[in-house]
Amino acid sequence: MININETKLREEYARQVLLSVYPEKYLAASIVDRPDIQNKIESIGVEVTGTMKQRLRYGLAQFSSLYGKPISSITTKKKRQLDKHKVKVKANEQGYIKFIIPAAVWGSGNDIKEAYKNKLIKLNSGKFSIFEENNLFLFAEFEEEKEVQELINFVKETKVTKYKFEYIFLYTFNELYSITTKNFTYDLLEITEDQKKVFKEAAIKAANVNLI
Repeated sequence: MININETKLREEYARQVLLSVYPEKYLAASIVDRPDIQNKIESIGVEVTGTMKQRLRYGLAQFSSLYGKPISSITTKKKRQLDKHKVKVKANEQGYIKFIIPAAVWGSGNDIKEAYKNKLIKLNSGKFSIFEENNLFLFAEFEEEKEVQELINFVKETKVTKYKFEYIFLYTFNELYSITTKNFTYDLLEITEDQKKVFKEAAIKAANVNLI
């Protein structure tokens, strides 16, 4: 049985990603609310959004039981279960399982645009703490540069609001796109398997996942 706080899982995972890439900005950051990640010393706030529901819960359970095992050891029955929950399992060159994640955390670029729009509205709702730097972290599995550029174009065309997100982080589980809305350019950072393992373990611990 899995006992998981999905919100904490998502937020802590995002914090771990940012901490690994920008340690000087997020070392003192903590999980709060509105926005989800806050570094009051540096005056940085990050709102996190994504969809991690049933498939993610199942995927986390499989991570605990399958990680490091030979991919050849997966039975036909287990393969059918993984397919049912849309969970992908990938092995390294030696044939050992190193990557277990739901096949669709987000979906299409339209979901990302809608998520950005909704969070921008909330940023300007008066219910969020406003910082000198206000950022948005989007889980967007398997999205590529084409979708990133589409999001940039969408942000450009969005009506100007009192407050905006200075940086939009698009996390695909393989890369982190860091988009600046100052000049609408972005940096692309590769995420290693070892990093992903650290992120997952920290997120699971923070979310109090119990596997029985």
